[in-house]
Amino acid sequence: MAAAAEGVGPSVIWSPVFGVSRLPVWFGWIVASNPLAGWWGKNKRTVLIVGVVIVALWVFVERGNGPKTKRISMPKDYGSADRELLVHAPSNPKDPIPLVLILHDDNVDAKTLDHDSAAGSVANARNFAVAYPEAVGGTWRIDSPDGADAKYLRDVVSYVSAKKTKVDPNRIYVWGVGEGARLALTVVCGGAKPIFAAVGVVGQFTQEPQSACPGRAPEARVAETDWNKKVSETLWTASAKHHLGA
Repeated sequence: MAAAAEGVGPSVIWSPVFGVSRLPVWFGWIVASNPLAGWWGKNKRTVLIVGVVIVALWVFVERGNGPKTKRISMPKDYGSADRELLVHAPSNPKDPIPLVLILHDDNVDAKTLDHDSAAGSVANARNFAVAYPEAVGGTWRIDSPDGADAKYLRDVVSYVSAKKTKVDPNRIYVWGVGEGARLALTVVCGGAKPIFAAVGVVGQFTQEPQSACPGRAPEARVAETDWNKKVSETLWTASAKHHLGA
């Protein structure tokens, strides 16, 4: 058992291995000589509580910073009346902001893609709006650039621009995964003039989907089966370079 050696201060200990050794107990010496030691002893609990509160407030602010994703239905005065979608957009931005339509794969819903992609978090950080159109029965109809689902996507652009946020019409993008990617490549070809400034394609395909109107909208492709935040950030970086009229 270690014992204090005779004739030396409290910082010297007896070591049964090394014999008498003047090894300073530095930590004890530092604490004993620290003028803040007494203050810390009296206020330690209060300081720790304040620290926990500050961390909790920071987490709350970070999570609450920006709009929340909301489910809405298309109004009666649109051709796609009663079709549902999710919208993540600030209600009154100072200046018009980009809008991104994100299309889920067949048999996956918009809510799942909103969660997995973390696109709302990216949108809050990069200052753009997101809309997640919803397929009827979980399956997209990819019949033509001006088919029912393609018209629905254009209705979504019109509605979000008119009623939900200030949208920059030159910076509207459409991204999709799986069958949603095929619809994204299809819808950019429709209409009398371009609406979408760029298209994003996510997925690993046996046969890579191709646009029917090559060159009408720049494409970004990410060969991933899982759409996570990193994929959303990659697509945004690629899309943000493009706008109509450039």
